[in-house]
Amino acid sequence: QCSSTCAGGFQRRVVVCQDENGYTANNCNEKSKPMEQRSCESGPCPQWAFGNWGECTKPCGAGTRTRLVVCQR
Repeated sequence: QCSSTCAGGFQRRVVVCQDENGYTANNCNEKSKPMEQRSCESGPCPQWAFGNWGECTKPCGAGTRTRLVVCQR
């Protein structure tokens, strides 16, 4: 399986040298050995999206400003 549910993950597998009977062997050609790891893309990662700050709730003193913040793919 992919190591990540979004972009940037990788997949791994075990690669071993065996003879025709399935027993461990040592005479495989290292140059032809298949890759043991590859990258995998499972779509874009979620990101924070946000709007501009709103107006202050007070003309002076301890007012607050808010903005919309959402997590989206």
